Amino acid sequence: MKRLFLLSTLALAAGCYTKESETPIGVTSFRVEVTGITTGDSNAALLPVVNACAAKYGNNQDAVPPEIRGTAECLYTLPRTNVDINLSITAIDGTGGEMTSFNGPVSFRVIPGDLTGDYSKRWTQLTNGKGTGSVRVAHLYGETHVWVQDQDLKLDYADGGVVGDLSQLPQEPATRSYATGLSPGIRFEEPTIASINLPEGGSETSVFIKQFMRVGRNPEAGEPLTQNCDPSDPNNGKQMMLLVTGTDSSGFYVTDMTACRVPERSVAGANIQTPEPDGFNPGRFNSIYIYNYSFPEGLDSGDLLWTLSGTVAEFTNTTQMSFPAWTVRENVRLLPQDQWNKYLDQVPPVEINGRLCGFSASPYLDDILCGYSYKNYKMESLESSLVKLRRVRFPKVFRNCDANGNNDMPMFCPVGSGASRSWQNCFEEPPDDPDLPERKCVIDCTLGIGEYAGTICAEKTTYTNFGQFVVEMNPVGPASLGMDESVADRIMNVKVGTTSVRPSKTLPQGYRLNVICDQPVRARFGPVSVTADQTGTLIPANSRYEYTLQGSEVTVALVRDAAATADATCKVAPDTRSRISLQIKDAVPDLNPDCKENDTDAAKALQCRQLRAATFDVVGHLKHVGPARPRWNVLPRDQDDLCCYPGPGMECPKPIKPCP
Repeated sequence: MKRLFLLSTLALAAGCYTKESETPIGVTSFRVEVTGITTGDSNAALLPVVNACAAKYGNNQDAVPPEIRGTAECLYTLPRTNVDINLSITAIDGTGGEMTSFNGPVSFRVIPGDLTGDYSKRWTQLTNGKGTGSVRVAHLYGETHVWVQDQDLKLDYADGGVVGDLSQLPQEPATRSYATGLSPGIRFEEPTIASINLPEGGSETSVFIKQFMRVGRNPEAGEPLTQNCDPSDPNNGKQMMLLVTGTDSSGFYVTDMTACRVPERSVAGANIQTPEPDGFNPGRFNSIYIYNYSFPEGLDSGDLLWTLSGTVAEFTNTTQMSFPAWTVRENVRLLPQDQWNKYLDQVPPVEINGRLCGFSASPYLDDILCGYSYKNYKMESLESSLVKLRRVRFPKVFRNCDANGNNDMPMFCPVGSGASRSWQNCFEEPPDDPDLPERKCVIDCTLGIGEYAGTICAEKTTYTNFGQFVVEMNPVGPASLGMDESVADRIMNVKVGTTSVRPSKTLPQGYRLNVICDQPVRARFGPVSVTADQTGTLIPANSRYEYTLQGSEVTVALVRDAAATADATCKVAPDTRSRISLQIKDAVPDLNPDCKENDTDAAKALQCRQLRAATFDVVGHLKHVGPARPRWNVLPRDQDDLCCYPGPGMECPKPIKPCP
């Protein structure tokens, strides 16, 4: 038995041996060195670094040494344009040495980021194992690496085929090794909500669509992120603060409380009709909706987050994140109730007024739909932020325009210019357009013209399907009477004495206007030559007189009333009856705007009369719905986001409380 065991052991020992690893044959990787980073345009300027780094060199960007640019101590700012990264590339063999026998094309990619140049900027030729190249990229953030790889380059596709100049492609070698090398990390600042939202190239949509983004940093991952603003901005260097401003059944809204100010004219292509008094956009592009597919359990309005991540998407022209993840920094519901709003109180809602809607000094056809211009970045800067509407009026009519019963309303757009500009089909209208009756109904109802002139009408199918309806905004006029004075040049000031006078401008026929004077005056409405005398309509002092021009009337003549103690100063304010959308079904399910004043239920009839006689202040999140008319929609969070100014002799409709 011992002998058998010994023979077995010897046999096993004889079967064991060691074999040296084989050295890989051919190219195994590439050494990639970055030799320069410039803007991807004809100027080829150096990329700027963050202000904290530039401050160490006298706030002189040119004085920042090249060797520290793009390092952890001196981050590049997040570029808004194409970037050219110049490279020096060496092929490496299996021993780690240079492989001078490698000859062939290598392609580029960048992570994170996108290749944006033509095909000539996506590859280079290596000869005897060495080569140089330049790759054009965009949408860079955080720690970025350029990858060099022995494989075919990325092609662009459109309409089911390859696009681009195929003559710029290299001759494909017989075989590929798929060897890869990457550059050292190039450090850019981390993304913010504003950098995701900021328009680029005249577009309203995010440039980061379909990209996974992370905003913020957990404390265990390093120092909290700080804002890189202009040195004059009070928020420069402040810690990023991500605030949950509201939740709903499918997600939540987040605002970066310490985001940087954005000068109006810094956004290319902005349609600025009336500049903001301080020169900055009313919002900071610092809010975003997080689509969670369900209610975000464990989150409440007023909570703070450390981080927020997800895939950037556009839904109805509103930027959002989907498939999200987040980490909570502070849950305010664990604090005493008097502290639940301690952060929300620091982010007051911005009032939507005529200046933000896009009003100029003179009335314009498009004014009736607030923020209709696709380059109105005042409104875009507030997307998903909390905003406020002041003294809006609810519809008096709900009209079903769905003649064919398909639950789909045709779009309409302004067409033409000058006096011929009108609301029509957004595209060339065929003579036998089957949607023509529906479109005319929707246009007349939404804009309050034609059959619905002088009233506020909402299309019923839109309300039934989406819960949104049109409201009429606060009219232009002096702020002392609670009106909208945001575009002061639109209000015509008239000095009225004992001789009949008229405002400096006429108005389009059918326009509504408000006249307010500090002394009693007499008024007569009519053509350009109209005059007023003591037989005209009396307008009492310090009261608002509303009138809609009839027939050929285009102006008003004014004269001092015989009982006046001095000459009057009058303000004549054209009222565009501007519309915006409201969606209250989830916030106030008990408030039904589609009601009947003659309802057989006396309580419901009274509620309806109270609702239509009142005006309302409304706070809510601003949502962009590109195909809708109006395009901007305000969504209150709950009934406390609405308050009411009751009509004469009436109360507020339940459950809305009076405004303070």
